[in-house]
Amino acid sequence: MKSNSKQQGFVLVTALIFLMVLSVLGVMALRGSLFEERFAANDRDLALARENAELALRDAERDILGIRFDGQFCVGLCTLQRPAGTRPANAADALTFWISTNDAVNDVAFKDGGLSEPPNKQGVYTRLPVALDPSPACVKPLWSGADWNDGVARACDGSTTVAVPTVAFGTFTDAPFTAANVPRPRYMVEMFTTKDLNFSSTSTKLFFRITAVGFGRTTGAGGARTSVTLQSVFSPL
Repeated sequence: MKSNSKQQGFVLVTALIFLMVLSVLGVMALRGSLFEERFAANDRDLALARENAELALRDAERDILGIRFDGQFCVGLCTLQRPAGTRPANAADALTFWISTNDAVNDVAFKDGGLSEPPNKQGVYTRLPVALDPSPACVKPLWSGADWNDGVARACDGSTTVAVPTVAFGTFTDAPFTAANVPRPRYMVEMFTTKDLNFSSTSTKLFFRITAVGFGRTTGAGGARTSVTLQSVFSPL
């Protein structure tokens, strides 16, 4: 009888130990599940931001070509139109518009990052390589000092000491953006001739470097959002 009484106390201690071990395992499993959930949510947010950045790249190309999101030329159709003569007006005009010998090109590109342009003319900027431009407006890449409206303060160094403007998706193409609780992606465009790029060529072809930033739903400290930056080189011809 005495032996049985002692065994009952040992069983209680053993049960408590097992309960503590199971509790620890349960907490660890819960923390692992929460971590995986956060990781998956962050991955989805980055994927969304990348998709939005890709949308902005295509929107910038349409803006350069002077067409609406549905492929029609913007003249007489788009809600906010570029000034007359700064974009191709029709298919025939598009064949010879974006070449370096076209005088109209000089009216749509500025070395100051577009700061002297009116609001409806922003979007195409020249940025000559530092080696070719003795007075660069921005001693670092122009896009790195642009205002992307993402809660991060950026500005150029040099003669352009304020944030370079960027263009919101759909501004000049009427492209719809239906993502909820996500800012519209933004883009900026830099124009280069073959001479600017130091090509030993007599080609009149123009090249555009498009920088686009897409946003996700997550907002961090200071209002900065999840974002993805993409770049592409585009030539209309």
